[in-house]
Amino acid sequence: MSGPRKPPPRIVAIAGGKGGVGKSTIAANLALAIGRLGLRTVIVDADLGAANLHTMFGALHPERTLADFFDQRVADLAPLVTQVAPTVGLVAGTSRPGSANLAGIQRLRLLRAIGHLDTDVAILDVGAGTSFNVVDLVAAADHKLFVMTPSLPSLHNAYALMKACVHRVVRKLSHDETEQGLIDAALGAETKARTIPQLLGVLRPLDAYLADRIVDTLLRFGVGMVANLVGNDADVAALGRMSPLIYDHLLVHAPLVATLRRTGALAGGLRAGAGTLTSHADESYAVFARLASAIAGTDLARLRGEQRAALAQTLPLWVTRTAGEEQTP
Repeated sequence: MSGPRKPPPRIVAIAGGKGGVGKSTIAANLALAIGRLGLRTVIVDADLGAANLHTMFGALHPERTLADFFDQRVADLAPLVTQVAPTVGLVAGTSRPGSANLAGIQRLRLLRAIGHLDTDVAILDVGAGTSFNVVDLVAAADHKLFVMTPSLPSLHNAYALMKACVHRVVRKLSHDETEQGLIDAALGAETKARTIPQLLGVLRPLDAYLADRIVDTLLRFGVGMVANLVGNDADVAALGRMSPLIYDHLLVHAPLVATLRRTGALAGGLRAGAGTLTSHADESYAVFARLASAIAGTDLARLRGEQRAALAQTLPLWVTRTAGEEQTP
């Protein structure tokens, strides 16, 4: 007889929409900070096609990677976990050509495998852009941390990814073609796309129950902004002004949850493991510690919703229901 079902791990996606903003550095340091709280943590290099997280832990040529999973040499991710700290494991990614172009059923298999990891917390280092791989990995996570730097391209790309995630989920909340048609018509075309509050204004008179489902999902979407490579207080203020804009357009609470100043300690280097992991001497160490505590202390049942939490479901229902679909987010 099988034992009691293990609860799914808390899933944290580190995203940003743009390369070079420090997603991998933040993912690695956050994993170590959560591990220091005594929580078993696995960090997955989900930057498909541009994996480099293993180098931050001092490994140039990992023996096992996600390629073994995609090629079905292993049935789940457990054999791929390499211990990099007492309570932290790493699943190295793959950069082979074509690995960034997963079919829908492959994405679902990866998401399910992440949800079945035997760990307390799973951290996903997600790639740049707004591909289906990126959007679905971020949208399915409990915590969605968007890394931004004080530059216009970074802010623009982070918002574009956040919007893509919101639209993807909103469209997937429909239960049939009628509801799907209502949502698509209410959202409008790309050239005249409505904000989510405008969508709800059009949708509510037609289907109040569907509108309520959308509001409930978005108000517990689990988004937080991480300001990285910040030079001064003006940069922090500029990034902080994104929060009300995001709420006004997407109905998503996106507070600034951490601010990391520009520092030489996390500037990177030519040697594997150099300039990427913070130490007690660096001010960012305390920032990661506070962020780790905030994540660990967040009520998962609230983020996942009562039904999903009660059933101990690994993934949101819309992920499983729409496996293999390839629709525009």
